[in-house]
Amino acid sequence: MKGALTMHHTPIYVHPEGHEITVGQGLITACTAEGIALSMPIGPDGLAALGAALLEHATTAAQEESERAGAALGTDLSSELFALRGRPQAETFRAVNEALRALVKLEHPDSAAGGFAAAIVNVLELGIANLPKFDGEAAE
Repeated sequence: MKGALTMHHTPIYVHPEGHEITVGQGLITACTAEGIALSMPIGPDGLAALGAALLEHATTAAQEESERAGAALGTDLSSELFALRGRPQAETFRAVNEALRALVKLEHPDSAAGGFAAAIVNVLELGIANLPKFDGEAAE
């Protein structure tokens, strides 16, 4: 904050371009790299609420990213399985195994699995709907 900080202000975020947020003396202060500052009063409860909200936002963003990554894995798997039609089943098993191994490495596994499932469920439903039907008689 270019001279605006005293020893009682603690930086809580510093942007690579020089912007920063500090807390101290009952204030939260945002300062641009150019030195323009805005301070607001904040107490311990306000800091705790702000911290919780920031953590929630960061977690939600990370969960959304994991969901997108899981969906990408599912979409890639569906495309790969389509390309492997008629190939030995071992190649299909390998593709599924690799996709699942990559899926379990993603952060926020529930979100990643949800994205993966959303990407493959229609393909699975279509495949199951088109399986040959056997009731002891010839398939239709």
